[in-house]
Amino acid sequence: MKIYLFLVLVFSLLTFSNSLDINGFYSKPREWQFITKFCFQENGGQIVMRFFNSFSKNTKLYLYSDRNPNYQRLLDDMHGNKYSCQEKVSWSNYSFSPFDIKDDQGPFDSHMQVKEVTQQRDRFWVIGIADCDSKSTSKYYAQYYFTLLNNGDKIDSVLSADQQSIPQSHMFFFLLYIILFVTSIVFTIILKRKGLEPKVVLFFSLVVFIHLASIILFLTNWANLIRHQTEIKLANLFGNCFNILGNCIFILLLLMVGQGYTTSIYYGSVIKKIVNVAVVSLIFVLSIIIYVCYIYKLPDYNNYVYFLDTISGYVCLSFYVIIIFYFIIGNLIAGSKQNDPLKKKFIKIFTFIFCVWLIAQPLVVLAAHFTEPWVKYKVITILNLVINSIFFIVFLVMFRPTQNNLVVKILQHDEKLGDNPLQIRDGYEFN
Repeated sequence: MKIYLFLVLVFSLLTFSNSLDINGFYSKPREWQFITKFCFQENGGQIVMRFFNSFSKNTKLYLYSDRNPNYQRLLDDMHGNKYSCQEKVSWSNYSFSPFDIKDDQGPFDSHMQVKEVTQQRDRFWVIGIADCDSKSTSKYYAQYYFTLLNNGDKIDSVLSADQQSIPQSHMFFFLLYIILFVTSIVFTIILKRKGLEPKVVLFFSLVVFIHLASIILFLTNWANLIRHQTEIKLANLFGNCFNILGNCIFILLLLMVGQGYTTSIYYGSVIKKIVNVAVVSLIFVLSIIIYVCYIYKLPDYNNYVYFLDTISGYVCLSFYVIIIFYFIIGNLIAGSKQNDPLKKKFIKIFTFIFCVWLIAQPLVVLAAHFTEPWVKYKVITILNLVINSIFFIVFLVMFRPTQNNLVVKILQHDEKLGDNPLQIRDGYEFN
């Protein structure tokens, strides 16, 4: 079923991609109106004006480059009235009047026109519409319909340059996560048939499944954006929410395994369980609140933002640092209680490897902070996918149900001896 859904999404992405169409109405003269924000590639693109109609010959489109000294002020007042229509118009880099005016009698119409965009690097452009000098008090409207195109394949040509390569990456990692999910289920079955404890791998399969759901939602959004030129905001919203949930559940699993879940008789303290759930729940709730309240509700131009690289996100990030120390200290305490050298060795290896994953989270935020805006979203999205995939694979390797695996040796000895602390000769190797 999942493969079928994936093939449908791929078909939608590759077959129906035509262009990114922008259309709408302007009905409030003497007010500046935001239309869209788009990142053109370094090698340029096109603005194809398909239709423009207005009762006033002074209605124009205005373009603002991210190099404009007033660019940030424009973004901050995108839907506000802090700055007047005249001020915003005066800031524009280019104005575009599509009319071929032959007389002063309206309405005025314009049809197919193509404007080439050339630049030296990927650059964001804000497009707005305004008629600041109109004296009309009634019977005024303007209608626009134009297409934004980048150079590239059927997918990239209709996406803003900061989003390019993300749909293809999501398709690749969807297939990879399918493989990881199936592998985790197979490992669970093998462990169970051997009479060994499979709970950790089964728990891990839940983590992968949640991340799969996240990618499916993202792919649904991309397919609709490319096919119908509109974003499914709820798909993007819940895609990010599921991604946050998947990471938080993985953190909970790491805390549990590091403290001896299924491998130690010392795991099971009620206080430890409560603390584990509490810290993970806190970071999950805080992340969701920050994303939904401070990112998703912002204007359209700012939907694709790495939410941890914000002022409120830094608060959430501080809890990641606390979890890192809690993970290390909890594992050291759990390791000190072990009599079995195999278990001590496993806890040390496990702590070192997955401490790196935990540290990678704030490092990604640091990378995001110093990444140029026009590549930030795709770099961070792909970087997070790569990091998670690497450590998911490592996790499965560590819990693979092979005879020479350290975890299997621990489970086999515990099964034979009733899960009592063991005194075992040195000599076992982690392969």
